Amino acid sequence: MNAAQLALDNIERFGEYASTWFEDRSYTNVELYHHACRFAETLRQHGVKSGDGVVVMMLNSPAVNAAFIAIWKLGAVIIPVTPMWNAREVRYVLEDSGASFAITSPELSARLKEAAAELPNFREVLCIGESADATNIEAEIEASTEFTPLVECEASDLAMLLYTSGTTGNPKGVMLSHDNMIFVADALYERNASVGQIRSLSVLPMSHVYGVLMMNLGYRMGNSTYILKHFDAGKVLSLIESFKAQRLAFVPTMLTMLINHPDREKYDCSSLQTVGTGGAPLAESTRLEFERLFNCKVKQGYGLSETAGALTTYYADEAYRVGSVGRAMNGFDICAMDFSNQILPAGETGELCTRGRHVMLGYLNKPEATRDTIIDGPNGIWLHTGDIGHVDAEGYVFITDRKKELVIKGGENISPREIEEGLYGHPAIAEAAVFGIPEEIFGENLAAAVVLRAGHSLTEEELKTFIGGYVTKFKVPAKIVFMEALPKGPSGKILKRAIRDEIVST
Repeated sequence: MNAAQLALDNIERFGEYASTWFEDRSYTNVELYHHACRFAETLRQHGVKSGDGVVVMMLNSPAVNAAFIAIWKLGAVIIPVTPMWNAREVRYVLEDSGASFAITSPELSARLKEAAAELPNFREVLCIGESADATNIEAEIEASTEFTPLVECEASDLAMLLYTSGTTGNPKGVMLSHDNMIFVADALYERNASVGQIRSLSVLPMSHVYGVLMMNLGYRMGNSTYILKHFDAGKVLSLIESFKAQRLAFVPTMLTMLINHPDREKYDCSSLQTVGTGGAPLAESTRLEFERLFNCKVKQGYGLSETAGALTTYYADEAYRVGSVGRAMNGFDICAMDFSNQILPAGETGELCTRGRHVMLGYLNKPEATRDTIIDGPNGIWLHTGDIGHVDAEGYVFITDRKKELVIKGGENISPREIEEGLYGHPAIAEAAVFGIPEEIFGENLAAAVVLRAGHSLTEEELKTFIGGYVTKFKVPAKIVFMEALPKGPSGKILKRAIRDEIVST
């Protein structure tokens, strides 16, 4: 078993076709696979072998996809790193993972060189292009004629080490196996098989599990995909029109940015059929507005890095249930448990837990965190997601909140998401984030950060009055701040901790 087989199976199943576009050039699946094979041979010549950790720190491009297949082909381990990270953050990953090599691009090579300085186990920074700080392997790849055989791996062998962007402390390295990657891609393909080959846009960063999952799903479905280096709302709108994109995979903040783009109405987006979204809660008002403006279906799914990116979703032709992220895919068990690790009846709220072949191997070098997350429970080993919700009698999953984001005010648990839904109901609000801040009397109180739509004005008191009509006075945020933009991580998630820390410090 080797996850690189996904790319080879794509050729065997669909033959040669134009599978990828990047910067207005098209590539066939055969062309890209042969490039990945030459890439693998080049890495082998530089000493990369089975089991080695290889950091990939690049903006989205076909070269990233080829690097992933090349690394897997050798039986080595992919360690994706967001290009946004500074040298200190990258160095932590290099040290913690014990990575031997890194692959990057010229504009990022200096940062990697700095991060890897004097690390005893690190060997070489490899660059796709000319750089004074790394070894340029671009010409070597093009000149290579040898095709390294695909290394057979055990199902449980490590395929990817994915560092989660935790809100506190250093990130944790999520260990995903070859079986994890293939099993989840196959399960998601089954939910989408009725769609067939489609034209899609790839904007999710390949340093994020969601982006990797979409790459693997594309192999299974035989998609034609236009790759963008990063998300740009104007560029996306333009490509929906020119590329006639049928499907998007976005995080909710990207939907909001498309809705609010000043030139949205100038583009013909009639080709768009479906938008899959995950990675963060989707406000119902955002879903409805996007469907109205773009005349397409928006369906929310749910997954974690610890489940190789997916856990629940909808079938392609399945009716959407308001508030639900769909049902667990085949082979995925999911339930709500109480704090005694007992499975709760349908409809009762607890911590969402899951078991199956999609569950990670554990956290690298963090046995305690692994034991706290993967726990022996009823009828087997369960991954505790840290998310609060319930599963109804038909298997539909509803997420209330993250356990660690619950605000406890005066002994009462309050869900920030509930207030966020109310804020999104105001016509002037483009983005909103609600979180807890320290408070002397109640221990914790609520605060909110909002971004206004262009051309709108609003005061803090006006917004408090509005939200007071949606939730009880007890839940009205004590403080509301207005921002030009909410800080986001590389996957598009709003960084609530960063906002909170800024508010608390002022």
